[in-house]
Amino acid sequence: MNSLESSISTEVSTSDVMLQMISGFWVSRAIHTAAKLGIADYLKSEPKTVEELAAITNTHTPSLYRLLRALESVGIFVEDDHHRFGLTPLASTLQTDVPGSMRFFAISELGQAHYLGWENLLHSIKTGEIAFDDIAGMSVWDHYLKNSEAGKLFNCAMTSLTAVVLSAIICSYDFSAFNTVVDVGGGQGSLVTSILKAYPIVKGIVFDIPTVIEEAKSCVQAQGFADRCTVVSGNFFESVISNPGKCT
Repeated sequence: MNSLESSISTEVSTSDVMLQMISGFWVSRAIHTAAKLGIADYLKSEPKTVEELAAITNTHTPSLYRLLRALESVGIFVEDDHHRFGLTPLASTLQTDVPGSMRFFAISELGQAHYLGWENLLHSIKTGEIAFDDIAGMSVWDHYLKNSEAGKLFNCAMTSLTAVVLSAIICSYDFSAFNTVVDVGGGQGSLVTSILKAYPIVKGIVFDIPTVIEEAKSCVQAQGFADRCTVVSGNFFESVISNPGKCT
């Protein structure tokens, strides 16, 4: 008996387990919807009834109630005896401005661009080509250029994901051996600025496409690292920085 077989209870059939796996995207899409509506933010101060939440989010009350009940069944949100919904530790990660926030990641990664790509996965398996490019007629990066709001959400998603793993990266690797650290595809620069904060003698470079790099400049300046961190625009699919010491 392998590890997977031994982990499955004798009271739960393999068909039951497979059913849960197949229907997993239902939960993912429910999380995406709740994140997009900002439900967790509205529950930050106190629990609210579904009627209150529906009024705030301009949604259909009975349908929103079903959504919240479905998420409650997997530990996201909780309903009290007065039919008010509140936060759970999982639901708290869907708040906007909290450490470990996954709200923007849920919105972006479970949104249109990535959803289209996964829908067309079979094309990639058959041809080796990029699924999104085939179904959308453009690269996902061009999609973000044409849809600035989606692009901003993606950048925020990457920043929030980086924040979750930052402490592990800083604790696991010694960057003091380097004069300059370059983050290729560095987005808003949160990884580099965190390294610079931990290693005062190290300098940094954030390398990303022009539309992203402007926001990175603002973030680097806001963190107080403008004198130690350079932002450079480019396309890493075409080339990357070959001599960081010559960047200005």
